[in-house]
Amino acid sequence: MNRIKFTLPDVGLREVKGLVYVHDGHLVLEVEDAIAGIVDTDKRTIEIEPEAVKHLYLKPGLFKHKLVIEPYGPELLDALPGQHARAAELRIWRTERPAIDSLIDEFESL
Repeated sequence: MNRIKFTLPDVGLREVKGLVYVHDGHLVLEVEDAIAGIVDTDKRTIEIEPEAVKHLYLKPGLFKHKLVIEPYGPELLDALPGQHARAAELRIWRTERPAIDSLIDEFESL
């Protein structure tokens, strides 16, 4: 179980960050958001079944890649802080590329 750190776009003054990994047949997102990253912290764990995900893929970037999770329904996007049109884009440092590829392969084999 390789845990990968990610960030989401800030929601006002709230910084959103977390971990993504595969555990017990689910894609797990541990999400934490806090004002200025330190005050009024809200933590939640979201477990996503493979059947709920339409597409899971990597969108390469110069410094940060985006792990794109496109669900079949809006429930996942509603559970994440911020506004997400059709997919959640987790921003992950480029140095984590091997771990991201491994996570995608592991999730697709479920």
